[in-house]
Amino acid sequence: MEQSNPDAEILSVVNSIENGQRAAAIDAINDMLFSKAADAMSAYKQIVAKTFFDEPVEELPDETDNGND
Repeated sequence: MEQSNPDAEILSVVNSIENGQRAAAIDAINDMLFSKAADAMSAYKQIVAKTFFDEPVEELPDETDNGND
């Protein structure tokens, strides 16, 4: 059930509840929540991937080191 208008999905749920179609309303709500969770996980996966798999950042030399170690 792919709809371009998110308000249409909400309206569909409200209409299902109004018409006594509780199971259809629950399924539609679950679909919306799953979609939101999948989007959030996708965004988080990108952040984690960048954290673990990006090229290492070149370390700056220690300015307090005078070379007399």
